[in-house]
Amino acid sequence: MISDAHVAQYAAEGCVRVEGVFSAEWVARLLAAVDACAAVFARGEVPAAVMDGGTQNPPSIHFTGEGGVQLRNCVPAHADFVAWLADSPAAAVVGRLTGASSVRFWMDATFVKSGADPEAATPWHNDVCTFPFVGEQLPSFWVALTDVDADNAPMLTLAGSNRDAWRYHSPLSRQDMTLPGYRPWDELLARVAAPDADVRMWEAKAGDILLIHPRTIHASLPRKAGLPGRRVAFTTRWIGSDVVWAPDALSASIPRLSDHPAMRVGEAPPEGLFPVRWRS
Repeated sequence: MISDAHVAQYAAEGCVRVEGVFSAEWVARLLAAVDACAAVFARGEVPAAVMDGGTQNPPSIHFTGEGGVQLRNCVPAHADFVAWLADSPAAAVVGRLTGASSVRFWMDATFVKSGADPEAATPWHNDVCTFPFVGEQLPSFWVALTDVDADNAPMLTLAGSNRDAWRYHSPLSRQDMTLPGYRPWDELLARVAAPDADVRMWEAKAGDILLIHPRTIHASLPRKAGLPGRRVAFTTRWIGSDVVWAPDALSASIPRLSDHPAMRVGEAPPEGLFPVRWRS
């Protein structure tokens, strides 16, 4: 399924599409799990965890904000998500594309876009800016659960931005200080607005995946006005073998992790908290 060309493109550009990774059956199961979790939130409740141990993420949440409706941390709350972790090729694909010798699941975020509100386009950003982990093998594994053409909010990436040696000072971080190795957020926005910016658009069929490097600058277009249906993307974050715990004053504080005695700065997170899902 994964060719040397896929691996080379990911390394060079910071994003790669692999077609047909997930069958129609997996797509249907994941969509049903998304809708089941959304229905619990619609009742004003929080989905209960069904996965034993391992993940140390906060409870599931649902909110409407930048990029439309988001569901987060729902994988531990539905049996089909848990089965997908155990039985699908997801972890192996992440390992092969990143070159990691082992892969652990970290967290999930599902993005549901409907209608055609321009504000529902995901703004330009990259993922690593607030991560309390560092490493090359911290990708976002983006799964199309609906077809995504040029009219249905496709992803955009700035090719080669994965090779940046710095982070950007996120608007979500505290603004009363800065740290060495961070660049102003305005520089990120200026790069994608430049006339020579190498911006790529990624169409996908349901079951296709994008792997996005944590430093790759990316966004989405809005949906076209009058387009029926919705655009659903299920994303998961993974921890590869080069990743270590390295929070700083500008990274996010994650409940259950930031004060956990087993999380040691400069070391890989323990397998008791983040079980290995795949080894080479």
